[in-house]
Amino acid sequence: MFLTFDDGPNEPFTSQILDILKKYQVKASFFVCGKNIELFPESIKRIVKEGHAIGNHAYSHSPILSRLGLISGEIKKTSEAIYRITGVKTHFFRPPWGFLTPWLRSYLKNNGYRIVLWDIKTRDWNGPSAEIIRDRVLDNVKPGAVVLMHDGFETKRNGDRSKTVKALPQIIEGLKAKGYQLTSIKDLSEEKLSLFEKATG
Repeated sequence: MFLTFDDGPNEPFTSQILDILKKYQVKASFFVCGKNIELFPESIKRIVKEGHAIGNHAYSHSPILSRLGLISGEIKKTSEAIYRITGVKTHFFRPPWGFLTPWLRSYLKNNGYRIVLWDIKTRDWNGPSAEIIRDRVLDNVKPGAVVLMHDGFETKRNGDRSKTVKALPQIIEGLKAKGYQLTSIKDLSEEKLSLFEKATG
């Protein structure tokens, strides 16, 4: 099982999520936006220091740029920011809104990225209660599932992730009660790479 968080970092919510993950000794994966890395560099340093995986989620999170074929600069800019701040060279990419074109697939393949999508959408960005977020995970869980949540924001007006923070302990406890082990994508074995959509697909 893989817990993943998009659009961050974003304080105080990223730190609150990291506190919970530390308490439960769980590793997760964070797909970060370049613009937010620059706002919260200490947060991404902590993500890496505590052993979580980092993925590229483009700079501005604009699906329009994907459609126009202009996202390569955003991907490069974000990877450079990740490396500059953390020393990590990530090869994982999650497209904004999951929007992929043949051109983008080709670019990612040629530049050594692996596309990471998801199996379970919590839709926490839309402001549901913590209980609904929890149930969307626990009611749809399956072995090897990738869960999509958000610690970050596209604009400040939709940056409140307090309900995700509230739901997270319930999700972790529920998944552990069902016997699931939670880890990050960087710990994925070669045999399980088929869980992810490859840029060669």
